[in-house]
Amino acid sequence: MPAQKIFIAGASGFVGTYVLRAALAAGHEVDALTRSKIHAAALRAQGVNAIVGDLLDSEGAWREALRNADAVVHLAQPQTFGGRLTKARATQYCVLRLDMDRALFAAIDPARTRRIIYVAGTSYYGECGSEICDENAVPHPRGWGPYLAPAIEALPGYIARGLPIVAAFPGWVYGPGSWFAQYVLEPLRDGKPVYGLRGRTRYTSPVHVQDCARAILHLTSNGEIGSRYFVVDDAPVPGERLAEIAADALGVTGHGRKLPFILLELLVGPVIAESLAYENRLSNHRLKSTGFSFEFPSCEQGIPHAVKAWLQENPAHNLK
Repeated sequence: MPAQKIFIAGASGFVGTYVLRAALAAGHEVDALTRSKIHAAALRAQGVNAIVGDLLDSEGAWREALRNADAVVHLAQPQTFGGRLTKARATQYCVLRLDMDRALFAAIDPARTRRIIYVAGTSYYGECGSEICDENAVPHPRGWGPYLAPAIEALPGYIARGLPIVAAFPGWVYGPGSWFAQYVLEPLRDGKPVYGLRGRTRYTSPVHVQDCARAILHLTSNGEIGSRYFVVDDAPVPGERLAEIAADALGVTGHGRKLPFILLELLVGPVIAESLAYENRLSNHRLKSTGFSFEFPSCEQGIPHAVKAWLQENPAHNLK
């Protein structure tokens, strides 16, 4: 992959951190936007041009760096987390995301920037049933999906105006942090149950965070403008399978607890509960047809690696 000047919005987030690492390892020059001065200092220590700011500031200094980018990776998220995820908070997320997209796209020079990787989420496709679906499937948004939908459905209009947008749709991105640590690894370590939804087995499409980041970077050179790509590994699995593999990797006797929807909703909020309620078996054929290959093509290979990394990064978590 030829060296590029890449602008990453959301570089200090869970996936963004790994995209940044992959970009630097590949020899790219990186401009990174972060809201945190502390994160900015850490990024600069890695040789990154870190810009403190927010996409919601439509006059921010980030605009100058953005205009000089060969490729843009849009991972930035509105700050709506940190408490119980209610529908009101998710609705606020929806509104702010549209504002962020509008500011970002208005600042891009399509004569200079060759690709914009817009990172969405497979919850937009929602309930796909028992068949393996590709990117042409009719969306039935569930969980976060209804709150992502307005932004995703605005993308064709931006593409029609000449913006070189490639949409990436990661599945359940697991790794040594974020939701996987909070809802799976930490409860297992503490001997607490991993909660799920009672009823039929529901399959989901996971992906290791390193593969997710590599795929996003790969699309900056190989994604077809105007196309969508599912970023998921080779094998959809029952949702509870991720916790089972993690328990084995931790060397603990894990136990799940399946709750009726109404109780799960009270425990984790309606958006997260809804995210566990649909079937999502997705194909990565289109992504692989671009020449991308996975380091962890299944969660049986990837989760032990993620658990080992989590224990190494957090020695206090080690159970042995």
